[in-house]
Amino acid sequence: MRLVIQQVKSAKLDIEESNIHREIWRWIIIYLWIHVDDLNTYQEKIARIMKKFPQLKRLSWPDWNINTSLQDIDWEVLLVSNFTLYGRSTKWTKLDFVYSAPYKKAEEIYNYFIDEAKANWRKIQTGEFWADMTVTSVNEWPLNYVFDY
Repeated sequence: MRLVIQQVKSAKLDIEESNIHREIWRWIIIYLWIHVDDLNTYQEKIARIMKKFPQLKRLSWPDWNINTSLQDIDWEVLLVSNFTLYGRSTKWTKLDFVYSAPYKKAEEIYNYFIDEAKANWRKIQTGEFWADMTVTSVNEWPLNYVFDY
């Protein structure tokens, strides 16, 4: 399982076909990638993420302070599935997705992640699995984190 995290000033997600518009005004976009190895261990991994992620020390401006965790601020999350495209490129010319979780199982894991995030974190906005989404963000600096679980 991979979380690609962007620290943002604002972000908006639109799903035109469903007339859904969601936005956050500060802090985090999480793009969730689901690997084939997550199929049997996702509940344990997600439980660990729910507990540890709010404790993440974030970089803050203008003093470059790294002592403030997400749980210390009024943080918001926009959670987006990355269409399970856990891709790789062996020759930098073509992607393959052999490590992506199968569609139905990835959707189940994504929905489980959403349920756990809503139960454990404060302000959560989500995308929809496999929807045609447009994500617009104003990145902060830009600052991105990549976590593999």
